[in-house]
Amino acid sequence: MSSVLAPELETISWRRMDGPELVHAARAALAGPGVLRVSEFPTTTREYLRFLRAFGEPLRYYGSDAGTHPEASEIWQIKYDPESAARGETHALAGPLSAHSSQSLRDPRPRFFSMLMVNAGWQHLPLRTNGESVLAPWRLAVETMRADLGAAFDSVRQALLDEVPFPDGSSRTVAYQLASARSVDDLGIRLKSDLLPFLEQAWPMHRGTHAVRHLVDAAQKTALRISLQSGDLVLLDNDRWGHGRESVVGTAQNLGGELTLNPRELWSVTID
Repeated sequence: MSSVLAPELETISWRRMDGPELVHAARAALAGPGVLRVSEFPTTTREYLRFLRAFGEPLRYYGSDAGTHPEASEIWQIKYDPESAARGETHALAGPLSAHSSQSLRDPRPRFFSMLMVNAGWQHLPLRTNGESVLAPWRLAVETMRADLGAAFDSVRQALLDEVPFPDGSSRTVAYQLASARSVDDLGIRLKSDLLPFLEQAWPMHRGTHAVRHLVDAAQKTALRISLQSGDLVLLDNDRWGHGRESVVGTAQNLGGELTLNPRELWSVTID
């Protein structure tokens, strides 16, 4: 079994740096490990988008308008809502979200992804039911596959570099070569959160299904799991890192017997 370790998550305080200094430090982190956390960030749409524009153009979500922030169409608002969850709208679900890429169907690939915790919600529940953020370094997942699979690794790696069917009817590669690759295992990854369930149901014997299953398992084993506090901002390299979330408990009864909703709210933005 592999013994490779995930990198530490660098944290920078928004209050302790001026704007240009913070942007410079963030760019250095993105050029290195490819991910950083900024603590104590103001939870306003204006400040959030102004900071992100230093790294590129914030993109509108390319799906439906469900979940878009009423003040800014570039921001996706992730918050439990029972009616929206009953319709299957991802932004409103309480269950876990496996590690995936931002806007995986978009070409060329968007460079960065960010999320800002506006309200951390209930944090007193058992581990992995507090909506802990999942950050998956793809290089580490590929290295783990190499160590675990032995002689079978090369064929699995090639299957990820070959086209596989996607839920929208297209065929795309899950892995792709990076011009700035730092090692043979430093691959770009485009992974939809529902790709593996789709492949297992529609293409159970496809060699890509087998390969994606190995990638998802390796990412699950090697991902960082962090409890973001209100005002914590995460910015990551969208080629090299995936993101997801552990389960959220959506509702609970208060002392008066009334049903209350978990106030957890997170905003996310994709940057090109």
